[in-house]
Amino acid sequence: MIDFNTREKRFGVLTETLSWAASVAFFRRAETETHYLAEPTTLDQRYHKTLLAALIAEGERLLSRIQQAGGLPDNLDGIKAADVDAMVEELRNTHSQWYGGMTAERRAEILQEVEKGFAAPATPWTKKDSERVRQLIAKRAGRSTTPVAALG
Repeated sequence: MIDFNTREKRFGVLTETLSWAASVAFFRRAETETHYLAEPTTLDQRYHKTLLAALIAEGERLLSRIQQAGGLPDNLDGIKAADVDAMVEELRNTHSQWYGGMTAERRAEILQEVEKGFAAPATPWTKKDSERVRQLIAKRAGRSTTPVAALG
């Protein structure tokens, strides 16, 4: 699935990029089910780690191709090279979260940031995404999802 767009060598850079982004979205959906809503099995972790590596490598390849092409053409989805770069960085962060050497202090900082909310300006997408992440973490930890601001 991840390399479908490169097997045939007939797609343009925009089509390849959109195909890769769809693969990332599919991966995230599966990741939520296997790693956040359930306890991942050893096999789940192996697939997860393998797919992360493949998605990161494909994203890096696309970034090189996008740069060679002088950027992505205007498109209805509004995706830009910076979006692809951010997605690759997010995949790297996920890899570090699950398989890297994150210190206990850094893990606590991230959890605290998620629980209190993100300091960055909120957009409709980040509000929805942030709330969903908080709910997933709270469900996994067995805690209430009542926002802190509503408590007092």
